Amino acid sequence: MKIENKRYPICPMSPSFHLQSRLIHLLRRNATIFSSQGLLQIQAQLTTTGLLYSDPSSLISLLNLSLSNPATLHLATAIFSHTQASNAPTWPIMVRRLDLDADPFRVFSLFKAIQRARGNYPVCDPYVYASLIKACNKLLATQEGKSVHSYVLRLGLDYNVNVLNSLISFYSCELSLLNYACVLFDKMAERTVVTVNCMISGLVKNKSFDAGLGLFKQALVCSFGLNLKPNHVTLVILVSGCVEYGRFDVGKMLHCYCSKMGLCLVNEVSNALIDLYSKFECMEDASRMFDEIPERDLVSWNTMLAGYALVGNWGRTFFLFKEMRTRMIGFDRVSLISLILAAGSSRDLDMVKMVHGYIKASGTKITLPIGSALINMYSKCGSIEFARKVFVEVHDENIVSWNSMIHAYIECGRDHEALRLFSRIQSRKLKPDEVTMLGLILACRNSGELYHGIDIHSYIDSSSHLNQSIVLHNALIDMYAKCGNMVRAKSVFDKMPRKDVISWTSIIVGYAINGEGEEALVAFRRMEAEKVEPNSITFLGVLAACDHAGLVEEGKSLFDSMREFYNIEPRIEHCGCVVDMHARAGRLEDAYKFVKNMSVEPNAVIWRMLINACRVHGKFNLGLSLIGELPQPKTKRVAEDHVISSNFLAEAGRWDDVLNERSLMTTHRAMKVPGKSSISNLTE
Repeated sequence: MKIENKRYPICPMSPSFHLQSRLIHLLRRNATIFSSQGLLQIQAQLTTTGLLYSDPSSLISLLNLSLSNPATLHLATAIFSHTQASNAPTWPIMVRRLDLDADPFRVFSLFKAIQRARGNYPVCDPYVYASLIKACNKLLATQEGKSVHSYVLRLGLDYNVNVLNSLISFYSCELSLLNYACVLFDKMAERTVVTVNCMISGLVKNKSFDAGLGLFKQALVCSFGLNLKPNHVTLVILVSGCVEYGRFDVGKMLHCYCSKMGLCLVNEVSNALIDLYSKFECMEDASRMFDEIPERDLVSWNTMLAGYALVGNWGRTFFLFKEMRTRMIGFDRVSLISLILAAGSSRDLDMVKMVHGYIKASGTKITLPIGSALINMYSKCGSIEFARKVFVEVHDENIVSWNSMIHAYIECGRDHEALRLFSRIQSRKLKPDEVTMLGLILACRNSGELYHGIDIHSYIDSSSHLNQSIVLHNALIDMYAKCGNMVRAKSVFDKMPRKDVISWTSIIVGYAINGEGEEALVAFRRMEAEKVEPNSITFLGVLAACDHAGLVEEGKSLFDSMREFYNIEPRIEHCGCVVDMHARAGRLEDAYKFVKNMSVEPNAVIWRMLINACRVHGKFNLGLSLIGELPQPKTKRVAEDHVISSNFLAEAGRWDDVLNERSLMTTHRAMKVPGKSSISNLTE
């Protein structure tokens, strides 16, 4: 039955007037105090008094109340449908508010209700479609977003800047759609700074940092109009990109620009710059930036805390936290996690316990992120029992806490216990993710448990959410190689539809550690042929393969190409491979010449290689001169230095010097760590 709306004059002294006044007062209250039942009662009273029909502001206020509280969002559509207010100015507000309240599914249901109410009259408000596109972006609903775009084109709303900005942001959500965003951007007749920011953000997010930086430079020279200048959001996006892609040099130039334009006074920019300097371990610059902020917010303090925790400066972390508390600045879980990380970096169990105690004393609940941080830090301090207690205390049926416990067991060398957790995860019907499986593969690799490794591999292959993971297949190649089974490692590698540089490096290193130097060299040549650029670790693997296979000339050629063609600066490990391959081949003069011309300072390991080679090849005069290059006895040599010297002197027949070396080893209590096999009984 439809209620007819009749407006009657109301006497200011009548009960209805007082009721209406109270209702209007209620509509101005905080949304969080109303339950669903309360809002329904207010709606009933508004209908009874006629306010719902006579006063549009009452309807808007009621809709705003229902939209402002997540617990009452579902009433908005019902209220809208009941009032039949399809021509009122309320529905665009509803759609926009729903989007702002991060309930994208409601946007679609409400839009459908509006369409039904309007019948043959299409919705032509561009802001509604901008909200719909944002909802698609949040839901990663690609097809739905494209459909909305098509509808926008049919309605002729593609002139609207807000709609186009939303579309650029939507198409920038993944790399495969980025070209659509670029086309829209290039064809726009009018651009705002929001447009440029959306495009830069999309490019940075999709690993096109230089292209994003190029747009920033274009904006600086007014390529998009005299009035369009980068704002603080532009700088936050770019500075964050510098952190993500390791572009510290660009970050410092952006800091100069911010200082020149006065953008350092904006907290968001200052916080991004503090994060930049912290991530690159320039804590003096970060501290200077922090001190210059006029009004620091919690993010500023947390960024500094995280920076000091990252560099392992637990003293400054605790001092800064104490200063926060002195200034009556609140803390959150990010602050506490930084404290936990700082305590763990010191490897001091008592300090981690102290932070744990403070968290409990402050009344803070041990949530999943805090619990995971505590588990990780207790394991770093070697206290698996305390880690297990936190795990039980968190008691969250979430795979994240189980992942933390698996990695804690691995950190403490308890690989078999980590593997046993997998059966418990399965019994609880939890869904293992990539982090879970990486931990289990690492446990198999460390323990040499090939049986378990094969089981884990089978589980990954049978799981649709895991079997396409390049990261997991790379880890499987590494595990099989470390367990001595290159047949299975090669099988995993060959079946991978896509291979990255880590895939190629894993198989090359696998061949190297299993003595298959020729195969490693073939894999490296295939990698080059497929235009995959090797990295520093790839070269380390292939040089080690040449070393063990006696491929000296090939190794020298690869070392030269690493520097000259790929512009990779050799590290001490690369130089060690070249020295060892010369030494093994008996080319000691070449090896010694190479060491003298190395771009890095030779360490004791390099000298031990040469001394041992002199012993093997009977070059005693050269070997005796090289012993002097080892750390002197007064500087406390390690056990390996004493052993190599003793063995060489014994071979040279200098028994008095041998006794002296053994005596020094005993005096310094230099103990050599015994080796052990990591291969289980199963190798095939």
